[in-house]
Amino acid sequence: MVPPIAEAAVEIPKIKDEPIGEKKASKKTKKKSKKRSKSKK
Repeated sequence: MVPPIAEAAVEIPKIKDEPIGEKKASKKTKKKSKKRSKSKK
């Protein structure tokens, strides 16, 4: 099991490294979340 702290630590450096890519990443995460919700159904 991966603790929530580890996930947050991974996301923070990505946002700091690519502030512009954050918007693109948010769009990708939204698409992934939709696919996951469909697979769950």
